[in-house]
Amino acid sequence: MLETTNQKTGDSVSVSTKAALYDRLLNRQLGRMLQLVDLEVQGVPVEPSSFRLGNGSAPRNTDLGAPLVRYEALLSYARNDPRLELLQRGLQRLLRLGQFLGDQQPLPVDGFRLRELAQWANYPMEALADNIGSLSSYCNCDCEFCYEKGTRGADIALGRAQLSMREVNTRLRYYSLEKKTGLLPSSRFSLEPFANPHCLEILERIHAAAPEECTNLTTNGACLTEEVVARLARLRPTLVTLSMNAATVDLRMVSMRDRQRGGAETAFASIPLLRDYEIPFVGSYVPWPTKPLSDLEEMVRLLDRYEGVVARVCLPSWTQYSASESPFDTQEYWESILAMVDKLRQEVAIPIHLMPNMYQLRTMRPVVQGTIINSPAAQAGFQYGDLILAVDDQTVSTRPGLSRLLAQRFEDPQITETRFTIARGGQRLEIKIPHVHDLEALNYPYRYFAQPGAPRTWAGSLGLHIADGFELTSFVRLKQIVEEYPGQKVLLFISPLAEPYFFEGMEMLGELAAFVDTAEMYVERLWPRAWGGNVIIGDLWTVSDLIEQTHTWIREQGFRPDVVIVPWSFLSAGGRDLRGRCFKEFEWALDLELRLLPCETINI
Repeated sequence: MLETTNQKTGDSVSVSTKAALYDRLLNRQLGRMLQLVDLEVQGVPVEPSSFRLGNGSAPRNTDLGAPLVRYEALLSYARNDPRLELLQRGLQRLLRLGQFLGDQQPLPVDGFRLRELAQWANYPMEALADNIGSLSSYCNCDCEFCYEKGTRGADIALGRAQLSMREVNTRLRYYSLEKKTGLLPSSRFSLEPFANPHCLEILERIHAAAPEECTNLTTNGACLTEEVVARLARLRPTLVTLSMNAATVDLRMVSMRDRQRGGAETAFASIPLLRDYEIPFVGSYVPWPTKPLSDLEEMVRLLDRYEGVVARVCLPSWTQYSASESPFDTQEYWESILAMVDKLRQEVAIPIHLMPNMYQLRTMRPVVQGTIINSPAAQAGFQYGDLILAVDDQTVSTRPGLSRLLAQRFEDPQITETRFTIARGGQRLEIKIPHVHDLEALNYPYRYFAQPGAPRTWAGSLGLHIADGFELTSFVRLKQIVEEYPGQKVLLFISPLAEPYFFEGMEMLGELAAFVDTAEMYVERLWPRAWGGNVIIGDLWTVSDLIEQTHTWIREQGFRPDVVIVPWSFLSAGGRDLRGRCFKEFEWALDLELRLLPCETINI
């Protein structure tokens, strides 16, 4: 019998004993794997009968978890739950050792699906529609400003797929309306939903399962024929975000390049149709140098004429992947857009929302961004720029705090009116708004925001349009983290847009802000260098940005911090950035502790 020596212990181990040990380990790994997943060949489940060592390398270009007939790539799931990537790697290792057999014939396994889905249906998700996710990762336009162009070549960890009815049915089956939990969510691209031929059918299935949820739909309008609009009207409460991006068919063809014949004309015809069918809608516009700002003005006036909920104006951006040269001077062009928006705010009734709002609205305080047409707030005389100081003599400091308080009051049938104390033009004023709970007494478009289940994203209670904002609790959490490092060097990264909020929030804390004296604290702006271009939003940070800028900071300061703190909003639920990199890679690269600061994601 041949023998070998264990290098660590010097003990002799027989080759046959080692083979038996490997066999047991392999069987154990196979058993554990097949308890968790079913294997697939080109999207079809297969039942292996055995596993044979040798001659079993995985086929080239095989991405296990992404079979040819696939819902989407595994990576878009693994961003939220890294355990799936571990399963993928384990299966790939097995295929390098040998091959699965079925009826003694090789099975060219190229994917897997989870078994016992009920065990995976524990991911919190407030809405069923959110758990089902993006309907389509494809589009029937080719917009010159599209954010997708800025990700090509960037190794972004988002899947691409058309949502299948099979997947919809599975998610419906495992979502709990009572617990608000469902299957693992995806982080795939979300583009034109009507590029999915089953779009309306999917929306109707969701509505049937959760009739009180709002049907939120973002579309370029190219498919919004009267038949489609009529079907959407039956899914109330409904809110449509209409991405028009031009006020004329000719300019839309230049800017959005509709691939669908007659799509631009259909989109423009949908605006009066949505009004006729009383479907509240948000109009969205992205300025670009190929279009005059007078076109933006014309679009806002069109949305105002047909009583849109909000006119959303998105400040244009680009990355190093979408443009080799700067298409415009950011500061100059953005300021010209702001000037046009400020002019229009004085002339139209529809609220105009700038994205990102933090670029212009540099305060945490509850500043009114407009009022919904025909809402109680509009009828009471609220204006853009009003600063709300108190509600029924209760002081309010932040926009989220105000929104939460108003929602509580509005939902209480015993409360008949709300009294506001506001600051306007250096004066202190009182405004009273009666609560109207009879939907028949309310007019479009506000009527649909007053019913149960209606969205609060664009139209808050009583019709006040209040942008998202930071909670003071974020600063309390920061205090708790910093106080764990007394006398040590603490480096806090914030985004350029969040910097004014940080210093204002610290001022609001008053005496509680003294926690900064418990440590040697440094506050540093972090720019999303990985994307390049004019991207400045903190939620687009990458782990490589953190690593690179911390190296730079250490080099410039001449010493290392003891701990680095960053807001966690740029990470997925699984702790991954948009490129799929885990935040722990920062600690491995710099041998530094990284603490994540829980904070709210600012959507608008």
